[in-house]
Amino acid sequence: MKKILGFLSLLILSFSTIAQKKYTIIPKPLELTPLAGEFVIDAKTKIVIPKGSAEIRPLAEMLAERVAVTSGVTLSIEESDAPSNLVPANKAIVFAPLKAKAMNKTLGEEDYILKADAKGIVIAAATGKGEFYALQSLLQLLPPQIFSSSLEKSVKWSVPACTIFDQPRYGHRGSMLDVSRHFFPVSFIKRHIDLLALHKMNRFHWHLTDDQGWRIEIKKYPKLTEVGSKRKESMKGHYNDWKFDGTPHEGFYTQEEIKEVVAYAQKKFITVIPEIEMPGHALAALASYPELGCTPTSLKGGPYEVTGIWGVHDDVFCPTETTFKFLEDVLTEVIELFPSQYVHIGGDECPKISWQKSKFCQDLMKKEGLKDEHELQSYFIKHFDKFLTSKGKKIIGWDEILEGGISPNATIMSWRGVEGGIAAAKQNHDAIMTPTGFCYLDYYQSDPTTEPLAIGGYLPLEKVYSYEPTPKELTPEQAKHILGLQANLWTEYIATTSHVEYMLYPRICAIAEIGWSPAKHKNYEDFTGRLKTHFERLKYLAVNYAKSYYDITASSSMNERSQVIVKLQSADKDAVIRYTVDGSEPTVSSAVYKPTGVVITKDGSVRAAAFSSKGEQLGKVLTKYFYINKATGRKYTLVNQPKNYTGGETYGLTNGVKGEEANSATWVGFEGKDLDITIDLGQAMEVGKVSFAFMGASASWIMLPTEVEVFVSEDGKNFKSVKKIQMAATAEQSRSVQQLGVAVDAKKARYVRVFAKNYGKLPAHHQGSGNPAWLFVDEISVE
Repeated sequence: MKKILGFLSLLILSFSTIAQKKYTIIPKPLELTPLAGEFVIDAKTKIVIPKGSAEIRPLAEMLAERVAVTSGVTLSIEESDAPSNLVPANKAIVFAPLKAKAMNKTLGEEDYILKADAKGIVIAAATGKGEFYALQSLLQLLPPQIFSSSLEKSVKWSVPACTIFDQPRYGHRGSMLDVSRHFFPVSFIKRHIDLLALHKMNRFHWHLTDDQGWRIEIKKYPKLTEVGSKRKESMKGHYNDWKFDGTPHEGFYTQEEIKEVVAYAQKKFITVIPEIEMPGHALAALASYPELGCTPTSLKGGPYEVTGIWGVHDDVFCPTETTFKFLEDVLTEVIELFPSQYVHIGGDECPKISWQKSKFCQDLMKKEGLKDEHELQSYFIKHFDKFLTSKGKKIIGWDEILEGGISPNATIMSWRGVEGGIAAAKQNHDAIMTPTGFCYLDYYQSDPTTEPLAIGGYLPLEKVYSYEPTPKELTPEQAKHILGLQANLWTEYIATTSHVEYMLYPRICAIAEIGWSPAKHKNYEDFTGRLKTHFERLKYLAVNYAKSYYDITASSSMNERSQVIVKLQSADKDAVIRYTVDGSEPTVSSAVYKPTGVVITKDGSVRAAAFSSKGEQLGKVLTKYFYINKATGRKYTLVNQPKNYTGGETYGLTNGVKGEEANSATWVGFEGKDLDITIDLGQAMEVGKVSFAFMGASASWIMLPTEVEVFVSEDGKNFKSVKKIQMAATAEQSRSVQQLGVAVDAKKARYVRVFAKNYGKLPAHHQGSGNPAWLFVDEISVE
């Protein structure tokens, strides 16, 4: 019996391995049954479509064009009556309309069935949309060269036999692209839509207006593009050390170009959702029409102007009849261009200072019985909710529109974590989940010291894939209000189309799979196994995808001999990790890493990279400098746990790696909480100095602690204070690292405790006033 079970286990494993190599569809289908054999496309193959089907013919033409370009084979397209069954036959690829049940399934509008064997292929769906998604799967079942732009003569154009029944998990599977910070041409927008369609994504959220540029032509208000689409220069570098680049930036889409994009997207079954920001992020509009503000000039003095400075600005729309009429006129033209059910009206990051200073706003609040400026913002949003509802549309707003009371028909886009989506669903409002910690693809995806400049944060592929959009806090009925999820790409630091693709891919592939495939099917190893074939497709499509999946990560610990062991890891289990410890670049001839780890006995660097079995370097070189001291690799306890920022591993404060100013992922962060850490050195020993560092970056809400105190103890119970330090204020406009060293005067101790008092609530003059400050600390060393 054991032998039989063992044989079955091997059979299942072998079957799974074959499936992973042959059926590398992203996103993963709901049900895929591998079969023996394959269907080969050649000159005898034909495409069969239903008679008179205007919706299906373009899909057949897409397939025929791909085959012709890459194989040189011309497939004839024939019209025929719908097949009486779904059995492949006659060397044909059949698009079969299917209104009734099949395979005991009732097909929804995005569902499809695909059957392939040696005789032919049948694609069945209830709608053209389902047929389109089936086509994307069929293309991914073919060799990756099907996406080439040139003839591939040596390829066998075969489709592995299988049966697929597929349907999406969520109805909203979206991608937001910000074109306000940097403008991208229509040709690229179409390419972006093509790639979304390949991944079965169905919503393109187009962020068209902001402080840095108005990108859509509004015929009634020509100054919006004559003035608002142009800025004289842009920020260069991060907030802590930036200057203007001196280069003008401009661009907008004419209404004809908008129509062209919308029509193009419709052919790919993608709905385009426009975003017109209000009441904040309005500087481009105010520069064009100053009468829309609460004051005739900017709060900073001088005229309003389209700014090249990223971030949140105090100048916002004033809730006057003039402003309301202007925005109603704008939205009237917008909804004529976009057939989408939704219009996104922003609603995020709206400072209230101009409203607080405005007599008009204060009088309006009294007249309408509004208790504060948050309710005034709700009053503003509700006006446009009512207006758009009267036009047969619905609004989407960022989760700030919950503040002051949610509009009756609003859908919430939850970005500041998942709380906004939870609150909306519990109030019976729809929500789209796009939390920064999982869906903001403008964050770094690998070591920032080796990556193009980005806004900050750290969001590797594995973390993106780990996201679950439906919060556990919701009841089954409330969970129905979670429409889906969305990847967001803000482009403050992204000026080129190649950089856009680098930030999106492959992380948006993970977003696509989360949105389409059931949660129970999620398996990161299986996903990345399919992704390696998908990389080949992206290569043929000339997508500038990031190779950070192959990058090496390092962690440290202490072995039984009190030596520091550095463990190296690659997400790719097939990769060969090679490393050096002498500072030289790892090559195909360098030492091969072994699972036992690399022993480090003194300060120095470990450099490593992943290589293929053929010797090809797959990802970037990891360089980690380790500072070896008495605390390195030691375990510790924390009174408060860090949030989001853990230094890259469980014991990130004793891993021998110092925090890097440009890489927030190397720091341990506490939101509104104190640092209170006790390190166990393993045995009593002479302690002469305790060192550590804190980051100050006010613009990022990271504040230096107000005070720091160091304690030592031999028994872990009775601690003696060594020194208490009162800290200086955090500089407002720069990012800095405050290094500290506390002399312990050679006291004997086993336990070292460091306490740092969090700044608390951000001050009144801060843009995040009232919110908890972050406390960032790096490596704690003991000498």
